[in-house]
Amino acid sequence: MKKVRVLSLDGGGMRGVIPAMVLEYVEQRLQNLTGNATARIADYFDMIVGTSTGGILACFYLTPNDTDKNSSAKYTATEALKFYSEKGFDIFNKSKRKSWLGLRSLVDSAMYNPSVIERIFMDTFGDLRMSNLLKPCTVTTYDMRHKTTFFFSSIEAKDKKRDFFVRDVVRSTSAAPTYFPPAEITNLTTKEKMINIDGGVFANNPTMCAYAECRNTKFPQVDYPSAKEMLLLSIGTGGGQFDLPNVSKSGKWGVVNWAKSIPEIMMDGAVDTVHYQLKNLFATLEQEHQFNYKRIDVPLNKRRYSPDMADASPQNIEHLKQAGKATIEAAQEKRHNEYTLDEFIEQLIENAPEKELIS
Repeated sequence: MKKVRVLSLDGGGMRGVIPAMVLEYVEQRLQNLTGNATARIADYFDMIVGTSTGGILACFYLTPNDTDKNSSAKYTATEALKFYSEKGFDIFNKSKRKSWLGLRSLVDSAMYNPSVIERIFMDTFGDLRMSNLLKPCTVTTYDMRHKTTFFFSSIEAKDKKRDFFVRDVVRSTSAAPTYFPPAEITNLTTKEKMINIDGGVFANNPTMCAYAECRNTKFPQVDYPSAKEMLLLSIGTGGGQFDLPNVSKSGKWGVVNWAKSIPEIMMDGAVDTVHYQLKNLFATLEQEHQFNYKRIDVPLNKRRYSPDMADASPQNIEHLKQAGKATIEAAQEKRHNEYTLDEFIEQLIENAPEKELIS
């Protein structure tokens, strides 16, 4: 039986350059192996799930091509990488608000003006709706109005009466507290208003969310697949190098130090926890299925870029690209019996539904 192919993409601001580089390699490898120069990421994954910068990438890869029928998706993986390299400086560096000697943060903590990123999202996605994406897609956010997690989905049941502009979805999932103000958006079906922040506050690594969504979805290969019927690729953004103020004296930290440190600790710890859970879940399967899950992230000794997720300087983008290359190289190493990245790509091709193979 063919397996369902799922892609999960972490949050991480400008560190989205790293998974974008990995997926550029994946797409080019798919093109070489299939002999199809127009093959896209969307053609070889049956579901994509993302948080924050990963949510932006997910929607990027699944945007339909309305002008050129030779390829399914509008954007190539190379264009996704180019998006970060070229637009990051405008989104962050040019949009940074003046500090007024630090007094502004007392009434408005958002460091960046959202008008630029909103314009870029409009230019990139226009009036595209989630329901029009090429494949099942889930993007995380936190709904402040109802104080609950929320999952934007491209395959909502009609009785839920939910649909959203993609531009509003990516604005919501990337509204990181203190970076951008919350996103105020509208449900296109019910006209209900929402006020949302970055899904990274609860699922910076959304792979467990991807697993759960996959378990509850019908696919061409199989309906409601179990773990042994999935191929799950999870790509990180190399977090964990944030600074903590004088850890040896943390017992005497004040409110300011804790307020600054707790979000970083919780988000980073959640990334590792989800990987631990998935690794152990798949380890319970028969040996032939235990390596259906593959996690790719930057090797610890290669994280030489800025700890600031908003650093879009040319120097840091180059450091992130170097980290992306190191990530690809590390993913090719053979550990135990797990798939190398190239072997996993071959599995993506082998597990395409029959109708995709025919086309």
